[in-house]
Amino acid sequence: MTLNEKILYYRKQAKLSQEELAGQVGVSRQAVSKWELGDATPDVDKLVALARAFGVTTDELLSSQEPTAKTSQPDPVPPRSSAPHRPGSLERLIRRYGWLAGIYLALGGAGITLVGALARFAFGRMFQVTVEDYLGSVGWDSTLFPQQSMEMSMGVSAMGEVFLTIATAILVVGAVILIAGVLLAVVLYRKGRKGD
Repeated sequence: MTLNEKILYYRKQAKLSQEELAGQVGVSRQAVSKWELGDATPDVDKLVALARAFGVTTDELLSSQEPTAKTSQPDPVPPRSSAPHRPGSLERLIRRYGWLAGIYLALGGAGITLVGALARFAFGRMFQVTVEDYLGSVGWDSTLFPQQSMEMSMGVSAMGEVFLTIATAILVVGAVILIAGVLLAVVLYRKGRKGD
């Protein structure tokens, strides 16, 4: 008896449809059909799965001898998609170390806050308008006033206000992310400790 004939024989003995066998072995129904017709042969790992599904050894499946009649049904092998997973392993990992996500979020927020603060400082200095700049732009002679009074700051230019607003927004967003990260870390840390 050839391999394709044995696959067909054992499938019918187990009272399995091609779809059911395909689900247990982890292939398509068309693959099982090709195996039974002799158009293709299963890979080694599929032979092991076939033998398990039929409740026989791989030697019995591959031998050329006629199969012996069995009275007992093989134990059905669940399809791969419904194989049980280890419940709780991912949940346990998240519960135990999830607070680190809050720490990473807080560190990112601290970095963004730092960038916003540096940008605000730099733009404030860059776009600072002094009395001398203002008087020079309106045509006044700077020799009329003492030098010390000329260096007094009048504020920030209009263009500088735009950049300062953007830098302030970055600073605020960073601070919010920093606070959210700290809160998340604290909550997840406490929650993880309650589960232990």
